[in-house]
Amino acid sequence: MFHGAGGTLFGIHLVNTLFTLLTLGLYYYWAKVRVRSYLFGQTEFAGDRFSYHGNARELLNGALKASLVFGVPYYLLSNAGLFLEFNMAGQIALQVAGWLLLFLFIPVAIISSRRYRLSRTAWRGIRFSFQGKTLDFLKLWLSGYFFTGVTLGLYYPYFSTKKQTFLTAHSYFGSEPFKFSGDGAVLFRPFLRVYLLAVSIAIIAVLGLYPLIELPTHKIVDPEMVGPLVIGAIAGLVIGALTFRLLWLPYSVIEQRFFWEQTSIGSARFRLPITTWPYVKLKLGNLLLVACTLGFAWPWTTIRNVKFMTDRLALDGIDNFDEIVQTYDGAPPIGEGLDGFLDTGFDLG
Repeated sequence: MFHGAGGTLFGIHLVNTLFTLLTLGLYYYWAKVRVRSYLFGQTEFAGDRFSYHGNARELLNGALKASLVFGVPYYLLSNAGLFLEFNMAGQIALQVAGWLLLFLFIPVAIISSRRYRLSRTAWRGIRFSFQGKTLDFLKLWLSGYFFTGVTLGLYYPYFSTKKQTFLTAHSYFGSEPFKFSGDGAVLFRPFLRVYLLAVSIAIIAVLGLYPLIELPTHKIVDPEMVGPLVIGAIAGLVIGALTFRLLWLPYSVIEQRFFWEQTSIGSARFRLPITTWPYVKLKLGNLLLVACTLGFAWPWTTIRNVKFMTDRLALDGIDNFDEIVQTYDGAPPIGEGLDGFLDTGFDLG
């Protein structure tokens, strides 16, 4: 059950925005803690509310460390070729190295931020924790992207399920581990439907538009044609991205429902009875609210998202949670800095 209100969160957001502007962005970390504390504190399960124990100084220190450890090497690789006046091949090689380095940092950020956030989240005074090893997840990440690329994306449901298995199976509530029993083969058929539909639409679009955008190779292109062609290309990319997002929503519902229903703790199993149309209405409604208010509706869309999930998520066959003991082990805040630095991971706020 969720007790939060959009108006209250809007007040918090308004103050956060004001102080963030006045402090030239420094207050951002305090703002983040205020939002998370509110959202977690308004979420109730079995008569007790969750609590968030992170603090702004940890987030700030984590961001600074992440910038030094990851930001500086990436910046140097991305710009060293220009500063040292390398030839084009050398600059491209350094740019590629920078992107590869960033690609390797993302799984590190996911694990580190999950470890930090769970360690700062509690229910009934008992904290969550994450005990997975970064190196193991990095191996899974690299192999997963390799097979996804080799199969032109068809390996995705298996890769996604393996990631979820790793993240869930290494998560704990006190002394009690979470379990995940999902098999990616279950998701392959619904994924394949979306995949084939998206590929078919892309092929039809290319075949239909190609005669209109084909440029003559033996003539000088009319400068007046460049502008419309660029605008058309950008519009095509935007429309294509929105179309893919709409096609992806039904699969996203199936995946979320499957992941939750394959998750258990003790003898209790989660259940998430969501269907496609309510989820589509939620996302389209949020998009319209944000677009029509130029972003001012963010607090209400955030509340809508959280409430949608908490109203539907259930845990069947609840064990005696009084037997679970605290095994909290503090996690370093650099993971949270990584999460903000790379904009990865997931969170209520």
